[in-house]
Amino acid sequence: MIYATHRRLGLIIFILTVFALFSPLLRAQIIDNRLGNAFKEEMFFNQEFLWQNKIKNATGVVSIKRPNRPIESRPDLVVYRFNEVGLLQQLDKITSVLDLIDSLTIEYHRNIKGELEYKSEVRRSGYQTTRFIYDKEGRLIRLDFGKNENISSEKSRLEPGQMISVSSETFTYIDAGTNAIRKSKYNNYGLLYSNETVTKSDLGYITSDIIELVMSNKITTRSYTYNDKGWVSQVETTDNLSKNSTTEVYSYDNVGNLEKIEYFNGTTLYEELDILYTETMLIEAILRNDLQTHEIVITKFSYDFYN
Repeated sequence: MIYATHRRLGLIIFILTVFALFSPLLRAQIIDNRLGNAFKEEMFFNQEFLWQNKIKNATGVVSIKRPNRPIESRPDLVVYRFNEVGLLQQLDKITSVLDLIDSLTIEYHRNIKGELEYKSEVRRSGYQTTRFIYDKEGRLIRLDFGKNENISSEKSRLEPGQMISVSSETFTYIDAGTNAIRKSKYNNYGLLYSNETVTKSDLGYITSDIIELVMSNKITTRSYTYNDKGWVSQVETTDNLSKNSTTEVYSYDNVGNLEKIEYFNGTTLYEELDILYTETMLIEAILRNDLQTHEIVITKFSYDFYN
């Protein structure tokens, strides 16, 4: 088992090394915002940056600054754990609401291609597992959601037992015109509930992402704008059932590091996110500024490295 795991890891390292040799330019930014979705997914770090710089762990410690009050340390904590090729393998998180504290551990298990095979989430309430199945082209075609029974004899300890599948979703893909792919989503009864159509330009840039909910006829459209260097500069979201739109505006430094995100509801700026960097281009801190409450949540990062 251990031997097989090392063989898989060795193959992944070999594939990435070949890619590095033949790629004209590797992405050198620590934040991956190619799709205009930075900080919306569990993994927002650039895998290639992590791999090249041998980053093992990134730990974020949270504090908060309220108006007319000193900075207050919070118990909130997040630890990202990466393998040798920069893939996220575990996420540990502690969150607090008032005096209530909750912990979460997510483990990511991958196949030989580095694709996510299943994800297990451990909370105080128990275990949840999501299994991912792909087609030959590497596209996700099925999600299985399950619960694991706790087989520990100790009340304060969790030990996962047999996974019980509780729900599933399936996906199909078809061409939807020039440079467009439609992804259809089916519920656990095999009934269609959503269509998502992604359209790209001739150069490969995403220009729109349209999601249609079949039962409500709600259509949500995300429209993408790029700056002169091809980095996402704005994403506007609209839907056919609302008059309002939301917009995210992205700003970068000269080498493409994401420095700021501005969040608009209509024309009203309601939140700003600033990213501060060290001299070596690691994230030093992320500042999330709520412009309505004037509270600033500060997440300060530290790092561990592979030898």
